Amino acid sequence: MKKTLVVAALGGLFTSNLSAFDYKVSGSAESFTKWGFNNQRLDEAANQAPTESFTTLFAKLNLNADLGAGFKAGVGGALGGLAFDSTRNDPAVSNIGSPVATAYFGTAWDKSKIQNYMLQNAFLEYNYNDNVYLKLGRYESGKVGEWFSGYNQGAEGYLQAGGAKLWGFLSNRRAFAYDQWFNDFYRVLGTYGGGATRNIYAAGLDFSRNGLTLSAFSYYTPGVYTAPGASITFDTNPSKQLQGFKSLTKLRFLAPVADINQRVYGSRWGEIDKHTYTLYLEQRFEVNMLFFGAGYYQNFGNASELIGRWGDPISIDIWTGSAYDIGQSLNDIIGKDAITGFGYIGANYGSFDWKLLYRGTNSPRSAEQSVGLLLNYQIREDIAVGGKLEWFSDTTKAGYSPLGGTYQPQVASGNTPKGTMLTQKRTDDRSHAFFYIRHTF
Repeated sequence: MKKTLVVAALGGLFTSNLSAFDYKVSGSAESFTKWGFNNQRLDEAANQAPTESFTTLFAKLNLNADLGAGFKAGVGGALGGLAFDSTRNDPAVSNIGSPVATAYFGTAWDKSKIQNYMLQNAFLEYNYNDNVYLKLGRYESGKVGEWFSGYNQGAEGYLQAGGAKLWGFLSNRRAFAYDQWFNDFYRVLGTYGGGATRNIYAAGLDFSRNGLTLSAFSYYTPGVYTAPGASITFDTNPSKQLQGFKSLTKLRFLAPVADINQRVYGSRWGEIDKHTYTLYLEQRFEVNMLFFGAGYYQNFGNASELIGRWGDPISIDIWTGSAYDIGQSLNDIIGKDAITGFGYIGANYGSFDWKLLYRGTNSPRSAEQSVGLLLNYQIREDIAVGGKLEWFSDTTKAGYSPLGGTYQPQVASGNTPKGTMLTQKRTDDRSHAFFYIRHTF
């Protein structure tokens, strides 16, 4: 009798656990195209380069499992390659791949090679009533913090009680697995002298009530920088759908303090001062399907060099520059002492949305102006298309070069310079078009 009861109990436990287990297979097949309208030839001595054009092919497959009791796990892989690359015959910016491969698609920087595959998901997650959350492994970032983007190799988590949330974040490496960006996991800030990775750590405390969220946080890499910051967000209608009125106000402040021994570390945008600051303010309004707004972003000193380049809360694209430039492809929004103003208007009709965006940026290095029209259309649940048409004027000022990487003059190192810094300002047309098509399942 006892044996029967034990067998029944074990059978019931097994059946219960089996019914709690669930899994889902998902993925996508995508293609992205950037077409540059400036076809001038590459001339290093004249500080001249065209605007790149390229087309990508990208696919990913994910398996996510619900293990029960609040535990989840996921694993996923991705493949990507360039179907067309206008820079394929140009000298490699990093001595690895073409300017496009280095800037956008295919370069595994830590391995110093072209790599067109990766394991972008491999994680274990625990969630208890949305009050306790922990995730370890490889996964897409974005659930905590605002100053890091892409896929992360590390951990994140939070404890939430009422309107208070205490969160933390660790990054050992970062990757991109998207239709426009494809780069295997790499060390964001390199390594220490002994070869250990310079990890990024972050922690913050958020208070939310009635649409108002106040946050205090700090990002930290030992021996490189400490970046305390604060943010205020006020949303008058967090649950708004297509109808109704909404006002969304964002204020972000960051104050990186560079380690005295690392003030010139990676300073491609100019010397890094010990104390620098970033201020970002945006106001957005929504009236039924229509939305419009304006924003202001300013760097005091080279505040974005050690943190803002790895993920920035600004709501507009900072990767619209040239693949031949420093960054690469970063525009000067995150440059030293750069001031940016932008405004936009658009509408969201559910399956179709459009936005007209104007941006102006001025810094000691350059002056940029752009006007872009963005369109997205969800043809059906599993197929989406969209793109952008952007006029972009980029004026590099005297004393600087619009080229970067191996193209940038190396006067300080004693090498024979391939070009010279500009003696007078130079304007380049960086106008371009984007197009994507995406099938998901």
